[in-house]
Amino acid sequence: MSIHKTAIIGEGARIAEGAEIGPYAVIGSDVSIGSGTKIGPHVVIDGQTTIGQNCEIFSGASIGQAPQSISYKSEPSQVEIGDGVTIREYATIHRGTAGGATVLGDNCYIMNYAHIAHDCRLGKGVIMANSATLAGHITVGDGTVMAGVCVFHQFVRIGKLCMVSGMTGSRMDLPPYVVLDGLPPAIRGINVIGMKRNKFSLQARTAIKKAYKLIYRSNLNFSQALEQIEQDELIPEVAEIIEFFRSSKRGVLGAYHEEEATETDDKQAEVIKV
Repeated sequence: MSIHKTAIIGEGARIAEGAEIGPYAVIGSDVSIGSGTKIGPHVVIDGQTTIGQNCEIFSGASIGQAPQSISYKSEPSQVEIGDGVTIREYATIHRGTAGGATVLGDNCYIMNYAHIAHDCRLGKGVIMANSATLAGHITVGDGTVMAGVCVFHQFVRIGKLCMVSGMTGSRMDLPPYVVLDGLPPAIRGINVIGMKRNKFSLQARTAIKKAYKLIYRSNLNFSQALEQIEQDELIPEVAEIIEFFRSSKRGVLGAYHEEEATETDDKQAEVIKV
């Protein structure tokens, strides 16, 4: 364990052997830090916050502060951060509201000035680029990547392995395996590159593409398209897409129309048109 002499450590904080605490860091009394985790200078970690092993938190990050919610009355709540998580400079992660928790899965990468509000739940391997912002109660599926300055409305669900372009976002749910782009935001295609990098089989990629063509490129409404998809034998990924649409409470975001495509859209549009 290495703790700089200028760091302030609250009585009761649990810091594992092998953790490092940098200069002027402030660690609250209810914080737990796992082995191999490095806390940079001027980091503030407060509240009932648990940080896993082999994480790295860079200077100025703020984790576990009270949520920005006018209904919050200092009730107990938590932040839970998995193993291998990187949190860059000045990112902010707020703890949950009453009895709730803000959760980050293993191997997330949160870049500088990103904000994760109260009660958000991020899966494994989520990447948020500079100044990406999640309002409260958002869920994000494994492997989703958000570019810089994108913003999502509270209670939105973002599916697994999505790719979100910079300076966009959504007030509606974003289904798994898709590319989100534009203002107003729209689904531009499926995340073929992400699926290949995650070793999705050709069979799985083809089935996902076929499902989304029915959902977004037929003359059927969502319910009709889902019923038609279910007539075939379903692979788990397509079953996941169907469940996502059917369980949505905010509604699922629509796709752009071909006549709206610009020349720069063509390459992304191919993934649904083909």
